[in-house]
Amino acid sequence: MTVLLISACGADSPEPSSTETGPGTPSGSESEAGSHLPQIEVPVEADATVEGLIDVNGHAIYARCSGTGTGNPTVVYFAGWAPDQSKLGVDTIRAVEAADDGRHRICSYERRNTGRSETVDGTQSPEEIVADADGVLEAIGEDGPFVLLGASFGGPVAGAYAVAHPDRVTAILLLDSSIPDDYIIDRRHGFAGMCLRANREADARDSLEKIDNCQLAQWAYDRRAEEPEVPLIYTAAADPSDRGDVTDDSLRKAFVRRWSPGIWKPVSAPHWMDEAEPNLVVRNLEHVIAPGGLKAPLLRRGAIGLILKSGHAGCNSTRWSVLTRTPFIRPIRYTHAPVAAI
Repeated sequence: MTVLLISACGADSPEPSSTETGPGTPSGSESEAGSHLPQIEVPVEADATVEGLIDVNGHAIYARCSGTGTGNPTVVYFAGWAPDQSKLGVDTIRAVEAADDGRHRICSYERRNTGRSETVDGTQSPEEIVADADGVLEAIGEDGPFVLLGASFGGPVAGAYAVAHPDRVTAILLLDSSIPDDYIIDRRHGFAGMCLRANREADARDSLEKIDNCQLAQWAYDRRAEEPEVPLIYTAAADPSDRGDVTDDSLRKAFVRRWSPGIWKPVSAPHWMDEAEPNLVVRNLEHVIAPGGLKAPLLRRGAIGLILKSGHAGCNSTRWSVLTRTPFIRPIRYTHAPVAAI
């Protein structure tokens, strides 16, 4: 019997706040933010390293692209949830860039309200979140198709991008991330989790990100029939000192099986492996990109796991837990009953 502890954010992460500021915090307008931050000049020369603010749908978004990636598709990095302004999404991928040494072109950006990007009023919709990623790539001149690299909360963002643009995705690597299916996994366990009213309000209104995690996850989950037929690797953190053994999550393994192929890979690394284990990330990038290099692992039917969940991607929720004995479920692609909106 195995106890699983699953959370899409570090246990020590501070509560999100929409009032904290820090170095490089944008003022809320493009002109003021640009007064002390670099601007990316367009058009961008092919394979040039660029970093700074760029106009995306009328908003100033802080972005970066580096590496030549000769012969490889561009990697698009989606950072984890930003609990405060000290979380700079562009900076969290620098260790991976250094370990990669230019073998892949890696593009990253900081979502609205986070890091050095512009702050906006109101809750961000799934469509706006996808459009910002699109806008950054288009403005910099990245044509795709792309490898999506999602860390923690970046998993649902990558999932939303994949179903919005299946023709622009060639592979996906998820680093111990949340997934769109968490929306329905919670319900199968009989609790609301990210969709609990108090949690939704905290994420959508009171957090720095101002993203309704439940809405984003449901938006991508309801469009799962559009998932591209591409390889996916899910690296599951196995760090007994922090998160416990997460190598037997049957419902997340069911999500991984939907891909072509899908590989569930337990790793001896912390949750924030994008920062702590850059070489591991690079090795898995090469693995998921390599033509014909993936072989799906044996995920046996009927195995039993014991699951303990605590928290969710936003790290702003009332803590909840459930202990349930759940057999492996082999999903039938695209035949799930529709899920009513919450």
